[in-house]
Parts: sequence; C-alpha cells; structure tokens
Amino acid sequence: MPSSQHLRWLWLAGALLAAGWGWPPAAAGNVVVLANRTAAKVDFTLIQPNGTEQRYSLAPREVMPIPIADKAGIAFDSGGTPRRYLLRANTIQFFVTRGDKLDMVEIGLPESTDDKAIAPVLRSRVMASVGVVPVKLLVDDGEPTVQQVWEKRLRDRLKEASDIIQRHCRIRLEVVAVDTWVSDSTILSFEKSLREFESKVKPAPALLAIGFTSKYKTFRGRTDMGGTRGPLRSHILIREWSQYVSMSERLEILVHELGHFLGAAHSAEGDSVMRPQFGDHRSNARSFRIGFDPINTFAMYLLGEELRMRPLRGLADVSPSTKLLLRSAYLALAQAMPADSAAERYLKLLDHVPLPETPQSQPKQVSSAGGSGG
Repeated sequence: MPSSQHLRWLWLAGALLAAGWGWPPAAAGNVVVLANRTAAKVDFTLIQPNGTEQRYSLAPREVMPIPIADKAGIAFDSGGTPRRYLLRANTIQFFVTRGDKLDMVEIGLPESTDDKAIAPVLRSRVMASVGVVPVKLLVDDGEPTVQQVWEKRLRDRLKEASDIIQRHCRIRLEVVAVDTWVSDSTILSFEKSLREFESKVKPAPALLAIGFTSKYKTFRGRTDMGGTRGPLRSHILIREWSQYVSMSERLEILVHELGHFLGAAHSAEGDSVMRPQFGDHRSNARSFRIGFDPINTFAMYLLGEELRMRPLRGLADVSPSTKLLLRSAYLALAQAMPADSAAERYLKLLDHVPLPETPQSQPKQVSSAGGSGG
C-alpha cells in the first residue's frame, strides 16, 4: 500500500474512533473457536472465570468463535453423562462423537505454543464491541441497470456477507460511499483488470473499495470471478453479470474475497467458503450454510482483534504474540494444501517479505457450455 494510503489509514482510524465506529483503544481479546463435527446440534454452557455462564447451540458443521479471557470452562451432556473441560484461550476445539457419546478434542496447530510462550497475548479483558470496516461500493460503466437498482442489489449482498463475516470475527462491513468508474473493455486478464481498478479508484472515504465489473467475454473452462492482493489491501474486484453464476454463488465469491482481506487463506475443507474453487454449486442447495473453516475463523478473529485496536498496513504490523498464533494457523493451512500458495504467501507477509503484486483470485469452475470473465 503506498505511503499516502498509510496516512489515510491513520487519519481515518482517528475519525472512526471519534465517531464511535469501532477499533476501541483496548488490548486485543482472546478467543476459543468451537466447531461441531457431529451430525446433530450440540448444546453447551461456557463458564467464564468470574462464574458467568452462557448457553450456546452449534448446528452440525457450524463454527463459532467465542471471546474469553485466558481460560474458560465448558459443560455439555454426553449421552446422559455431564462432561466438563477447561479450555485454553486461542485454541480450536472440535465437538466429536466417540461411539455414541459426545466429546470434545483440541485441534493442535503446527508449532503449537505452550502457556508460557503465549503469555504475552493472554489478557483478562474481553472486548464487547464489534469493529467496523468502512466500504465504498462501485460499478463500472458496463453496469446495465440504473443506480437505484444496482446500489440496492450490492448493498443487500454486502449486508449478507457482513453478517457471515461478523459471526466469525466480530467485524462488520459498512457502506459509506458508492461510485462508478470507467473500465477498459479490451482488457481480458483479471490481473490487469484489478490493476486498472486500483489505479483509477481511490477508496477514500472508506478503507476498502469493492468494484463490480459488468464487462466480460465468454470463456470455456475456468476463469477468475474475483480477486484482491491479499490481507488488508484496499481493493477487491469482482466480475458481475454472468448467466452461469447464481446469486448464492455471487454471495460466496464476495465472502471469499472479504475473507482474504481479513487474513483468511485457502482451505482444503470442501464446505469452507475459502475452498480454492467453486465448481460444485454447493451453495445453491437450501441446506448449505456459507461459512469459514475453523482455522481460518481463528486467523480472521485474531486479525480482526488487531484491527479493532489500531489500523494496520499489513500482516507484518500485527503484534508479536498475534503473529505467533497466525503463523501456526497458516502453517496448518499450508500443510493441508501444499500445492496452493495462499498460506505460504501469508507466512512471508508476516515476516515482511516483499512479494510480487499477484492477486489472490478466486477461480470459478463454470459449466461445460462456457462461462464468463472480464
């Protein structure tokens, strides 16, 4: 991000704090990520160190981050037998079935840290507010509808995406501006289209500009339907108006790119919105729930908490303790998908290693009849 962008981050952070928009001046909170890997709903009670109890329910395959202090207790029924465990902060826990009994296991991450190593990130304070990322929505001159129509369509889609994001990392997206830009219809490469969008569009007064381009050519096979440069970068570009992409798939593409913005890498889990290809049309099923896998939920939550403290220019700016935890998450994602470069790129960004300006794009596997691109 250019130096002028650095100054804008600092200026806008002060403005948002003054307006009460989030990023409270407090230490980052801790989290436990719970995932239901059983076939039934799980009811449980979380007990904070001060004795406060709260009831929760997790649907099958659902993932939920819960803010805690350094430790918390959990209680649930296991086939008529009560079970209680002590949960450590900044861990990922799975509900599983052993025989016919409900149980819980902690999922270890590579280079897992012990209590002493993660002590700098453990704090007794739990922040209650939700952070806000201001967004500018844009369409290009290929948009076929009037502003009243496209603005409502995109605001509604971003609202749905924001609800999903907020469930996973206590960050919501809020539209503060809408605009248009003139795009070059002769550009076929997605990378070049993104570069053009970045050069022509300034995100101010927002932190993130999301552009929807309606200029596309017909392709066969696979094409990029969306992309961004990576975590905390200021532009996301998405291709719009293809007859081969349903509304639920459009929502999933938007959530995927917002996930990249908030530190999520590609996942090997087939029902994660961060899977690297959308060719299965799974999100068209009524029973499908668009959401993030547990490891990316963990990573997004950690980065979201840092954003709530202060503006960041990139992954290298996070606190040392958060960086240590993010490294474990990205190592796990990289090991699960050794042929995919996303998590490896993020590991390098944590170390402030300069990388080529390559977009983190989302390939869309289209039908055999053809597809769309821009």
